[in-house]
Amino acid sequence: MSLDLMDSYDFYQLSPRQGPLAEQFTTVVNSPPSPIRVPQKRAVRIALLLFGDINAIDNRSLLMSFKKRMRELGIDYRLDTYIGSSQNSSDITPYFKIAEAQPDYIVMTELGFVQRRFLERFLRTSKAPKVILYDFASPLAHWMNHPPLMYIGFDQKKATIMLASYLDRQLPPDASISALVLPSGYLGYVRCDVFLNEMMKYNRRISHIRVVSDNKKSAFEAAQSLLKKDPSDFIFSCSQNISDGVVAALKEKSLAPNIQTNSWGLPLHGISDLVSRRVKVSVLFMKDDLSIALAEAIKMDLEGKNMPNLYVAHSTLMPAELDAESIRLMVQQAYHYSVELWQE
Repeated sequence: MSLDLMDSYDFYQLSPRQGPLAEQFTTVVNSPPSPIRVPQKRAVRIALLLFGDINAIDNRSLLMSFKKRMRELGIDYRLDTYIGSSQNSSDITPYFKIAEAQPDYIVMTELGFVQRRFLERFLRTSKAPKVILYDFASPLAHWMNHPPLMYIGFDQKKATIMLASYLDRQLPPDASISALVLPSGYLGYVRCDVFLNEMMKYNRRISHIRVVSDNKKSAFEAAQSLLKKDPSDFIFSCSQNISDGVVAALKEKSLAPNIQTNSWGLPLHGISDLVSRRVKVSVLFMKDDLSIALAEAIKMDLEGKNMPNLYVAHSTLMPAELDAESIRLMVQQAYHYSVELWQE
């Protein structure tokens, strides 16, 4: 897939008209909600495919924020939620159910080979459900002639470059760095490869690079092995699951803040890991903006307005050095529709 992915710059170069539409749409997302102006003959039907545990905080946050914005927009809708076991699982039952339901919109929250093959049948015809890719903002070159209604997500490449630059400024020149990276795939391409390339630009040597599965257990075992053999000053984690495993290994050895890692987003214990300095810095994504964009995209389509095919939400860095009040304000900004979930 990596050979087929474009970043936002490439996309706007190929489609110059998309840039101004994206700017207008970003203004809409950042503005107070404006109710829909066209009458609806019936409730619009939306099929949402989530992955993993439906009660996971990210999934709950998505649902809470989306439903709140849809209420504010006054859209009459029916939301059917389907659960996929994993991105590349061979269980295709949810996909059959979605196809049988014939919704107006399909919202896909992950994109792997299985999801791509499933969606392509709908992208090639104007009569089928319209596709929205959620938390995925790397347009596929192969889909340029028949794109989804919208890609909604973050520029993972830009966020990783920002993280690498921060670490180069903050880590001592002689700091030892290890990296736990993912196998080839979307995040492996837009995060792991980009981070390693950026470290080369800064003449930073990575002493150990290990490929691990995207789960806490695999990362925990790899981190334990690294800590026994040749402890580094910093262990780069390419995903949040990897970060969770590294943090667990650091906790077991009581090594923080001598050895640190990074995190992505805001896991349940994210703030405490920043305060304890096990995590040196987290990439904070303005996650609720994705749910707002999802609702606004459906509204704009129902109103028949010109709309972009790509929306890139904002991300920033949350360093461990911040005081508690600054961290609280940043979390409130990122989850301004679902912040109560993070206060439970």
